[in-house]
Amino acid sequence: MATVRKRGSSYQIRVSCGTDLYGNKIIESMTWKPDDGMTERQIQKELNKVVVHFEENVKKGISKRDTKMKLQELCDIYLDMQQKTLSPNSLNNYKQVIRNYIVPALGHLKLVDITPLHIQKFVNVLSEQQSSYHTKLKHLSPATIKVYYAILQSIFKFACKKGILDFNPTSSNYIDIPKAPPAHTDILDEKGIMALLEHLEEKPFDRRIQVHIALCTGCRRAEIAALQWDDILWEKKQIVVSKSMYHVKDKKGIKVPKTIRSNRTITIPNYMIIMLKQYQKYQMEQQLRTQIPNIHNMLFTDKHGDYLSPMAITTWFQYFLKKNNMPHIKFHSLRHTSATLLLLNGVNIKTVSNRLGHTNLSTTNRYLHTLAEADTIAAETLEKKLNFDEMGQKWDKYA
Repeated sequence: MATVRKRGSSYQIRVSCGTDLYGNKIIESMTWKPDDGMTERQIQKELNKVVVHFEENVKKGISKRDTKMKLQELCDIYLDMQQKTLSPNSLNNYKQVIRNYIVPALGHLKLVDITPLHIQKFVNVLSEQQSSYHTKLKHLSPATIKVYYAILQSIFKFACKKGILDFNPTSSNYIDIPKAPPAHTDILDEKGIMALLEHLEEKPFDRRIQVHIALCTGCRRAEIAALQWDDILWEKKQIVVSKSMYHVKDKKGIKVPKTIRSNRTITIPNYMIIMLKQYQKYQMEQQLRTQIPNIHNMLFTDKHGDYLSPMAITTWFQYFLKKNNMPHIKFHSLRHTSATLLLLNGVNIKTVSNRLGHTNLSTTNRYLHTLAEADTIAAETLEKKLNFDEMGQKWDKYA
C-alpha cells in the first residue's frame, strides 16, 4: 500500500516492500511534481495514476535499487545467503572463483548494465587464462570454465529469484561455452588390480584398508575418511555410508551427503570383514602403545588421533604409485574400477548405481563403454581361437 505526503509543491510517494536480505525494511520512494496551472482536481486525478503505476513497477521489481547495485555487492549477498546451503568445501570453492575470477572481471559493473556480451567476453577470457596447480601453470580446461560459468549463472539466478533483477544475462540461450572433449576415465583391469594389491602388501595397514574399501565399495575418498567403527555392521557384513569428510583451510569435520541416494548400506566380501577385524585390533594396540586416543572413533585418523583429511588419502596414494613405478591414476579411479569390475562380471546396473550412491542411472551409464570395449575384445579373442575350419584353414578364405 502506497503512502503519499505533500512536500511544498511536490508529492512524495512511498511503497513498503517488506524487508531485505538482512531484515531491514525496504522502502521505495519517488517524488512527483504537478505541472503548473493544474487544478486541484486534475492534480488528484494524475497523482492517483502515478501512485498506481509506481506501485505496479515496484511489485515487478522495476525500482531504483536495481540501478545502483554492482555485481560485487550481489556476490557478497549471495555468499552470505549460501552459508547454510552449500557444503564447506563447495562454499570455499565458490569464494575462490568469485574472488579470483568473477569480481576482478565484472565486479565493478552495475547489475542493470551487464549484458550477455559482457558474460560472453568473460567466458572467452577464461579460455585464455591460466591457473596455478602445484606451482605448474596450465590453461583452464573447458570443464573448469563450465564450472566457473555455472557459479556466475547461480549468482544471477539468485538475483532474479529475489527480485533484484528481471533479466538474466547469463542464460545459456545467449552464451557459448567451450566444449569439453569426452572425459577419459582411468580404470584398472584385473592385471592392474593384482599389481596394485601386490605392491600394497607391505604398506601401512590403514592405507591398505583404504584401498580395499575403495575397490570393494566404490566409496569416494571423503566418504572413506568419514567412516566410523559404528558404521561397520559386522554380522551383516555391511558398511553404512552416511557422511563425508570436509577439510577447508584448518577446519576439518563431518557433513551429511548432498543427496539422499548418497546415504547407502553396502554389503562387502567376507575377506574385507576379516581385514577390518584385524585392523581394528591393530589400531587399538597402536593407541595403547602411543597413548594417542581415537578422538571420534574413526576408522582412520591423523597422527594426533583426529579427523583424517581426504587429501591425505590422495597424497599418500600418489606417493605410493610413484614409489612403485606404477601408472599414475587418481584415487577416485578405484571407484570407477569397482563399478566396472562389477558390471563386467554380470552385476546389473541398478545394483551398481545403488552401491555408488548415484542419484540416477545416467551417471552410472558412463561405465557401459567399458563393457562395449570388453565385448569387442571378447570377439577378437574368439576370432583368434576359433577362426579355423576342419582342415586348419582360416574361414576368411571363403569370404
